[in-house]
Amino acid sequence: MNSLHATPLPPTAAMLLIQQEQHDARTLLTVLASDVIVSRTTRIICEFLGFESNMPLIIQRAGPSALAQLAIASDLWISGSRAKSSVVSSAQMSLGCLVIGCMAPMALEQDLTLTDAELQLRAASFAMFSSLATALVARQYPEEFDAAAAVARMRQIPIDSAYQTVNGESIHDAAGRLASAWGLTRELSIALRGPRDFDLTDKERLIIGATEIATMAAQSAGVSVEPWPYIVPSESIEQIALIQAMGMRAKRVAGRLTEELEQLRGVA
Repeated sequence: MNSLHATPLPPTAAMLLIQQEQHDARTLLTVLASDVIVSRTTRIICEFLGFESNMPLIIQRAGPSALAQLAIASDLWISGSRAKSSVVSSAQMSLGCLVIGCMAPMALEQDLTLTDAELQLRAASFAMFSSLATALVARQYPEEFDAAAAVARMRQIPIDSAYQTVNGESIHDAAGRLASAWGLTRELSIALRGPRDFDLTDKERLIIGATEIATMAAQSAGVSVEPWPYIVPSESIEQIALIQAMGMRAKRVAGRLTEELEQLRGVA
């Protein structure tokens, strides 16, 4: 059977959290305790955002649902980072997703609005997911992705264009079907599928705006990242200045995260 019509399951920790209709602190802490890598990744992001390293305290500040969404994003980031492909460099993609995940909440604080802890974690998980579509599709649909990669190399065209030609749908459409099949949260679905089919709330628009700034800041810092295809760059002087300032910060964040990733790989 063609794997495009299959419904591959998400990783275990993510699946357990997705299945919870209402997240509670006890269940969330149990799932995190069962997976050291997911717990460590989630904690790294929270610490970058200024949260305590104590998970119960993070839940008190941000709520279980926001932390659960970040843990789901972390588990799927880990899953996508293990994709084996000649097109996707897992080391570069891994770093880029984390940098954007850490930068988006900072963009919320500096440019868009005074924000709360819950919105910070929601922005982090959304931003991570916005840059994860290619890596997830490469992992979940390896045969189709490898066929597209061969065409991309032969024709010297972008992988998304080759994927559309070979498989009749874009990488983000394929990622969107994964979001539906897995029952991901609304915000993670928007990050994978794009915003066009959703009536966005004000907070979702803020998160998307922060993701745009974080992505452009990471790119200006030379961080390898899959750009969200729904970004509309602004040419305003204020935003250009903000992106330049955030770009310098992104470079520092990338350096620190590189060290964290080395330790994380040692645990894995």
